[in-house]
Amino acid sequence: MLGDAVAERMDNWALNDGQKTRLLSLALERDSSAAAPNEDEQKGDLLRNILRCALPLEASASSAAAVAGPSSSGPRTVAGPPLGELLRDRATDLAVLKQIKEYTKALGRNAKSGIERDVFAAVYFAAIAAARVFHNEHVTEHTDERLVRFLHAFAQAAWMPADLAGLFFQAAKHRLPEMPPAGPSQE
Repeated sequence: MLGDAVAERMDNWALNDGQKTRLLSLALERDSSAAAPNEDEQKGDLLRNILRCALPLEASASSAAAVAGPSSSGPRTVAGPPLGELLRDRATDLAVLKQIKEYTKALGRNAKSGIERDVFAAVYFAAIAAARVFHNEHVTEHTDERLVRFLHAFAQAAWMPADLAGLFFQAAKHRLPEMPPAGPSQE
């Protein structure tokens, strides 16, 4: 049956059930104007677009060598691998994760809508989650308790890709060694 073949192929994509349902409904719908995306779909679409982009050269100039690590398949730019690849790769240098965090924090401050603000916050917290899981580092001034609440909220967001949701859940479970007394701001 055609539907079973499509469903089997979709299982190989990093989409959650809601995203798969939307994709299938768009393919089967004759009038696409009737299927205006809801807020979760808009957030998911924007997030996937951002994750395909590279960290801009201005934001990554100080660690270009760290970004230009071993090449793998997928989209590339002069600036390096896409943000999504950097966030999911345990070999990404901690300095690069901090740059992603600061870059998306600045973009979030200038967001034109709540949707943009939420998506930039998701990438911001994904960088914090990656630093926590892959480098055992706490790179935020948020308390551990508050950070875990944010991580759980993003992990459970309907618009979050499954692999990033997994990173958020993993970071929320990850316990760091006792933190030293507060020093200069890392935020």
